[in-house]
Amino acid sequence: MNQNTKTRILVVRPGALGDTILGIPLLNSIGERNSGASLTVLGTDRYRFLVPRGIVFYSSDHRDWLWLFSSETSKPNSDLPRYHKAYLVLMQPDGVAKNLRSAGTQAVVHVPSRPSGNIHVVEHLHQGLGLPIPPRKAVLTHLGPGESRPLIWLHPGSGGPRKCVPLDSMLELAQRLRGGLGWDMAVTAGEEDEFLKDHPDWARLIHAPRTQLLENRPFEDLCESLGAARLFVGNDSGIGHLAANLGIPSAVLFVSTDPVQWAPWVPEEQVRAIDLRERELSPSVLQREAEELLLWAEEIR
Repeated sequence: MNQNTKTRILVVRPGALGDTILGIPLLNSIGERNSGASLTVLGTDRYRFLVPRGIVFYSSDHRDWLWLFSSETSKPNSDLPRYHKAYLVLMQPDGVAKNLRSAGTQAVVHVPSRPSGNIHVVEHLHQGLGLPIPPRKAVLTHLGPGESRPLIWLHPGSGGPRKCVPLDSMLELAQRLRGGLGWDMAVTAGEEDEFLKDHPDWARLIHAPRTQLLENRPFEDLCESLGAARLFVGNDSGIGHLAANLGIPSAVLFVSTDPVQWAPWVPEEQVRAIDLRERELSPSVLQREAEELLLWAEEIR
């Protein structure tokens, strides 16, 4: 390689909101390992605003990149640059790796996007790619509005019932927190949370005193309007990772996923990962959790 040619590195990491946020420490580590290189990430278009400054972003769904995901050996037919090295975070990387090598990328390393065993996904990605594990850090604080205000951000959904605390239990938790802290509450919901509206407690939740509903808002708007909340409470979801990485003290409820693997990668004193997988999801259980959260909130307020 010509010594005057700047090294170009490609990171292929499409995924959901939580996957994208959990991948930011990896992007930072790759940039540190390859100081001076030009770094490009291929990801999910709706989350491009999360990509750190200085990194070029392309949408993995764009037609210019169809060749990369072709089942047959293929090369780019556009003016896209060639890359000297590629990092792949994919469950099935073989075809993508083959196409990249066919296009002239000789150094291709990859790691499965999901961890196996008792290890956090951030540790898994770094170990799999031979990179040092970074310290826990909230990586999106620059997207928030700054000084905190007395507000609880509640996200009762998570893309489907499987990962969610029952809404009656979440309502009990919300009532205890709002009453105990005396703070206003903002409830967020997206298109994937439509199933919540069929529950009889949905109206009670969103029409409670000092409560506002923010529905189907762009993620940038949520960062601006709720990024200064003093407490986040919600199920394991991309929104939970967003809130925690905005620097908000966050209580994340794990109903079916493992918090050891999927908790937000932020300082441990900033997050309470509540493992409910082996517990009865009743209002009384959530009431006890609410009491502990009240004590925690008083410590950090």
